[in-house]
Amino acid sequence: MLRSRADMQNACFDNCHDGQGRIAAHIVLDASDSNLGIRFMHDDVLEPGAGIGEHLHKGNEEVYFVVEGHGTMILDGQEHPFGPGDVSVVKSGHTHGLVNSAKGPMRLLVFCVE
Repeated sequence: MLRSRADMQNACFDNCHDGQGRIAAHIVLDASDSNLGIRFMHDDVLEPGAGIGEHLHKGNEEVYFVVEGHGTMILDGQEHPFGPGDVSVVKSGHTHGLVNSAKGPMRLLVFCVE
């Protein structure tokens, strides 16, 4: 499979998991694209102050990779600085949230696997 960025769907997620603001997403992959156990892959941009509310993962795991920008990743209630080149793995049974705490946009690659 090969997909051009021009062929990817765009989506916006408002107040994701009760977070603040809007997340602009390019849907790189979704569950119908692969038999690899990938639920989705997004190329997301969070504007300053936007974020994902802290929530529990059950039955899936997510990987966040910061392409650019800075923010705060919340893992099991603990805040961690999160910037370019950093990666976070959220295992099933754990909580996480994310806030773009910088003055510019934050770009992330997000993978969700079964």
